[in-house]
Amino acid sequence: MKVIFHALPGIDYTKPGQSTIITGDGTYEETWISPEKWRREVTLGTYHAVEVRADGVRKFQATSDYEPSRVLMLMRALLAPVSRPLLEPELHETRIPWKLDHLTAGKLAYVRIAHKYEVGSYGPEAVAYDFLPNGSLFREEDDFTGLLSSWEDDVPFAGKLVPRRLTVQGAGLGQEMLTAQIGVELSPPSDTPIAQSAGEPAEPNMTLRPVGWIDRPASPVYEETPGTKHAYIPYPVGVKTSVMAVVDRQGTTREVELSGIRVYGQPLSRDDMDRVSEWAQLMVQSAWHDRFHPPLVDEKPCEGIFVNTMYHDTNALTNM
Repeated sequence: MKVIFHALPGIDYTKPGQSTIITGDGTYEETWISPEKWRREVTLGTYHAVEVRADGVRKFQATSDYEPSRVLMLMRALLAPVSRPLLEPELHETRIPWKLDHLTAGKLAYVRIAHKYEVGSYGPEAVAYDFLPNGSLFREEDDFTGLLSSWEDDVPFAGKLVPRRLTVQGAGLGQEMLTAQIGVELSPPSDTPIAQSAGEPAEPNMTLRPVGWIDRPASPVYEETPGTKHAYIPYPVGVKTSVMAVVDRQGTTREVELSGIRVYGQPLSRDDMDRVSEWAQLMVQSAWHDRFHPPLVDEKPCEGIFVNTMYHDTNALTNM
């Protein structure tokens, strides 16, 4: 599988030329000989990483101690579009129920499966997946991160379906953060690329594949970012702002950006949107001063995503 992807800047509110979000054209290649012999390799800007499984040993080597946010987006959308805790609800401590709806958009019929939280806690939907009648997943709306992911034209690869095209954008922002074109072809007769070394044997926390289950999520040591605030009103009313940060294995904030603005109820006026934008900018700028306990997998620090959200009653925006 060969992927040509383009990383776009999104909205991070930094001054021109000072953004830390790595953008531009990148490549990802994954080759499988068997379940015990495979190779993954990704390049984006100055970042390059190789992960190899061969002869019973997995190895990993990278030019940086953290993966750029757009690489994380690609890996998750391409390799793990539905996380393991959602596929296996018994792993989820809160046993959040699913809701199934048969919907239409014009002439397109589709099925939406939504993972629901209680009303008034995290909003009306935590995550929703849209499937075509043939069973193909074509869109995910993540209410937690604020990201919208979409997939087109699935083909089989390594025992699963992968899309020929995928995109990731921020909800309510109208801007793409990542686009990718994917090609699948037969492996060459030689497995030479697999046999090439990728450094020392890898720890569980060093991997290009998204970690589906961690021992402990990223948690703040201290925060200067405005904390999560819930409006004391029933949903769906108000507006939710999501800011996403990459937290490296040392707990340092690496990349911060506005990942979504979701409006519940009536559309916002231009003045209200300006106030929400000002608040989002403050959240992004403040997040650079936050420090975290890094996530853990098998008791080893790993990289992760931390999302800060702010809810506002639309009637209270004028008091901001």
